[in-house]
Amino acid sequence: MAISISIDRFKKRFDEEYDFLYDHRDNVAGYYEAVDSFDEFLKSEENARFVREFVAHRGDMITSDREAAAFMFALDVLSGNAI
Repeated sequence: MAISISIDRFKKRFDEEYDFLYDHRDNVAGYYEAVDSFDEFLKSEENARFVREFVAHRGDMITSDREAAAFMFALDVLSGNAI
């Protein structure tokens, strides 16, 4: 199933999630689960395509656990899927 979230909207939510994680020093419920689920998320070509689109739009790779968690938290909020 294709991810049909506006990339601009996703970037805005990602930034909000990232800032929240940063402000709380990653001490947030579900943080480690979100990091682990990002790795699983990438195993699907369709999901990896969405990540590549986001990375291109953002102009930066997802290289940290915090970024991976922020990505998954944003996806959770905007898609209504549980991590």
